[in-house]
Amino acid sequence: MNARLRKDLNSFLSSFYKFERVKLDNSDELAIVGTVDVVDEIGVHWKSYKIVILLNEENYPNIIPKVFELTDIIERDWDYHVSKKGYCCLDIPHKLIKQKRRGINLTEFYKNVIYPFFANHQFKLAKGSYANGEYEHYDKGIIQFYKEEFGLIDVEVIIKHIELAVGEYKAEPNRECPICGKPKYKKCCKPISNSLLVYGISRLKSDLELFRKRADEILTNS
Repeated sequence: MNARLRKDLNSFLSSFYKFERVKLDNSDELAIVGTVDVVDEIGVHWKSYKIVILLNEENYPNIIPKVFELTDIIERDWDYHVSKKGYCCLDIPHKLIKQKRRGINLTEFYKNVIYPFFANHQFKLAKGSYANGEYEHYDKGIIQFYKEEFGLIDVEVIIKHIELAVGEYKAEPNRECPICGKPKYKKCCKPISNSLLVYGISRLKSDLELFRKRADEILTNS
């Protein structure tokens, strides 16, 4: 276990006493099992969920923790962002990738990502929808992300941005923008294309394939 993980793990276990480290056989992942107690804004207890958090020891802190809900409180359905095996889809992949590249802190990840996931489940049961909205499932969620994160609505424009980001073709910073046609690429669309790189070439190529495959459908339904 690297020094960073040891420090963060000790801090987490000191802060959340209902969690403990569990030894896994034939695994390179560190397992933390415990209970998430969801309370409302005035401290009234709503529900408790037993979960396991899996951490890749070798690559910590540049990881995305895996979380499984063990008590079957959440229906095993992607409408609730949980697989049949209890794997929790904590957020849109792009946001998790961004955190992974930056490096996580276990305690902060629990507070900002894991706990809100379970609190949101209780909120949805009570109110019928998630507190801060939610991403749609599968391909629709990726499309929604590009619209909300970058304000990109035109699928052809999204495709051009991704093509530039992954290097399928080049654009001169001081020449006409190949996306919007303004005099200088660097003063309009280049910042957006560059900002996509944080999600990694592999993720972007997967997105590009999606948008190319479903361009006609997306345009029809937009």
